[in-house]
Amino acid sequence: MYGDLIILTGAWIQALGAAVASIGDTLVAIEEKGTVAEEVGGDLYAIGNAIEATGNALQAVGRELLPGNTDEKNLGILGSWFQAAGNISNVLGGAQAISLDEEEGLNIDIIGDVIQTIGAGFEAQGSSLSRSAYARVITTGQTIQTYALTIETIGLVYIKKKRVRLGEQILALGSYAQTAGSLLEAIAYTKEFNLKY
Repeated sequence: MYGDLIILTGAWIQALGAAVASIGDTLVAIEEKGTVAEEVGGDLYAIGNAIEATGNALQAVGRELLPGNTDEKNLGILGSWFQAAGNISNVLGGAQAISLDEEEGLNIDIIGDVIQTIGAGFEAQGSSLSRSAYARVITTGQTIQTYALTIETIGLVYIKKKRVRLGEQILALGSYAQTAGSLLEAIAYTKEFNLKY
């Protein structure tokens, strides 16, 4: 039960973090450069990714507490740790872009999104092997996150290529899609938890 409870808690924390990052990405996309609101958006992006990292790490720990040694479990653990590592890279990249070296920060940010995309893919693959009642919904949520993170990466690449406004809009779109996917996953884990316990 504890493993499932920790996974459930982590899923909701991840969804909260994704929502905070989405708000930050939106502020950055709609505000002019150098405004207070744009700076707040950058801060929210970093905070949201830090919250997501916590949620992903909790999901990894929760999965490690589950019984057995299955491909489903191992892919889920690997995917969650990858996502947490990607989130930490996003926090570092976002902070670097705001305060020190924007170019270097963007590079770190892109790497972070690529790592997160791989992690979400591993999680989706693991969940697709499950026979639980809500496995398909969980897999769908994780698959949406995989595509959403790919969209975010594309947005960051546009920003790096100096097509900043378009890149920020693409990034915000991907960010909201990731929030939707993580919410779908968290709701499905809640339903599954209630069904089991």
